[in-house]
Amino acid sequence: MAKNVLINDVVYQNVPSVEIPLSGSSGVAEFVDTSDATLDSGDKMLSGNTAYADGVKYTGSIASKSGSDLTASGDTVTVPAGYYASQQTKAVAGGSATPAATITGTSASVSSGTNTITLSKTVSNTPQVTAGYVSAGTAGDSSVSLTASVTTKAAATITPGTSDQTIASGTYLTGAQVISGDANLISSNIKSGVSIFSVVGSLTSATVSQDASTKILTIS
Repeated sequence: MAKNVLINDVVYQNVPSVEIPLSGSSGVAEFVDTSDATLDSGDKMLSGNTAYADGVKYTGSIASKSGSDLTASGDTVTVPAGYYASQQTKAVAGGSATPAATITGTSASVSSGTNTITLSKTVSNTPQVTAGYVSAGTAGDSSVSLTASVTTKAAATITPGTSDQTIASGTYLTGAQVISGDANLISSNIKSGVSIFSVVGSLTSATVSQDASTKILTIS
C-alpha cells in the first residue's frame, strides 16, 4: 500500500516502500508499509514460515500432514487437522465384508458398521390344511403328512326308486349329481288316493256289474 512520505520537508506521494543505505556496507534497509495486510495470527501460515503484517512479525503454526497421519478404527477414519498437499486415502478394515442381515416378521434389518437399512419383504406361505379335510391327491403343507379322510363322489344320475338314496353329509362332490324326472308323473296316471312324490292320484277304476237274470254286464 503506497503512502505519502515527508523527507526533509519534502512530500513524496504514493511511496510503496523506502530504501535507506546501510552504514558501512553497500546494502540497503527496505521499509514497506504493511498496514493493509490481513494476517493477524500464525495459524494462517504453514509451520516454519514467517510474515509481517501491520508492522508485526508472525510465525506460521499450521502443521503439514500426509496419509500416514490418518488413522482408521472399524469403518471410521480420523483425519488430524493440518495441511495436506495432495489427496489422501485410507483403507477401512472390513469395508468389503457382507453386511449382517436380521429378518423379523415382514421386515429385514441390514447393518454395516454404524449404518442400518430396514427393508420390507414379501412372504409367501403354503396354505395350511388341517387333517380331516384333505381328499386323495390333495397336498397341504409339504412338511406335514396328512391322511385323506373326505369321501368324494363323482358325477352321477340318480333314478328314484322304492327306497331312499342318500348322499352322506361331508361328501365332496367332484361332479354334477342329476336327479331323474319323468313326464308321466302326473295326477291322472296315479290311482286315486295314492300319492307319489307329493303328486296325488286322480285315476279311478271302472265298476263292473252283471244283471242276475239277463246276465248283461254294466261298466260304470
